[in-house]
Amino acid sequence: MPWEAGLQRQLKTVLCDLDDCLYRSPEMPELVRENIQRYMREKLGVPKDEVTSLCLSAYSNFGTTMAGLVATGYHIDVDDWHAHVHHVLPYERYLRKDDALRNLLQKIKLPLYVFTNGDRKHAEICLRLMGITDCFKGVVCYESIMDAAEDKGYVHHGVPVVCKPSGKAIELALEQADNASAETTIFLDDSTRNIVAGHQKGLTTVLVGRTGMDTGADAEILNLLDLPIVAPDIWKMLTTSKGIESERSDISHTTILKNRSGDTIAADARVSVVTG
Repeated sequence: MPWEAGLQRQLKTVLCDLDDCLYRSPEMPELVRENIQRYMREKLGVPKDEVTSLCLSAYSNFGTTMAGLVATGYHIDVDDWHAHVHHVLPYERYLRKDDALRNLLQKIKLPLYVFTNGDRKHAEICLRLMGITDCFKGVVCYESIMDAAEDKGYVHHGVPVVCKPSGKAIELALEQADNASAETTIFLDDSTRNIVAGHQKGLTTVLVGRTGMDTGADAEILNLLDLPIVAPDIWKMLTTSKGIESERSDISHTTILKNRSGDTIAADARVSVVTG
């Protein structure tokens, strides 16, 4: 089931989110949430009965909990925050080498970049454990976005942290992806608000991990392995010469294609995915 002809673009770059997109582990986000709330209580002195609501408000209004806390007046040592929120995670327990994902990424003919609100060390650990570090040309992360944002004067009292879903963060990510153009970039993310922001900036967007959401996404897939179906133009053609074989596996997922007005073009619960 090809992408609708009206959505075909000359795509040249791929931006892909990390957490809950390149990998999905229900335990990891729960552990991050626990670490954040513990940090708020123990390091920032937030009363226990206020932690949950403040955490939700900060995340909802500013893109990340840390961004919201800093914006509302909390002084946070960023390196200390990352060390206590991410770097203590039991990565090895939940992340493993993913051969299917690696095969998929290696068959994409365009340069790929990770685009995450997380810090660089967190991203590097995740990519290494999944065995896909070399599949990406670069990592756009908290440090690289903030360094660039400060250079451009985007960071100020009202906006102390620049991150997704900020349009400025998306602009900086494109610059760091070899000055990619929004019109020729495909953006993969599990966050509906990040997808909305990407759509507004003119990127071709694919919502990963859920379907039936009102985001303006060009396509929605439940599994990243369905990407060749919704974006065939970024896929390397398989060589079928002697000695080279291809393997196909049928995976039952729901894949939804939409046009730029948000109308559903097609929905298919049976997707054929090239895995090797």
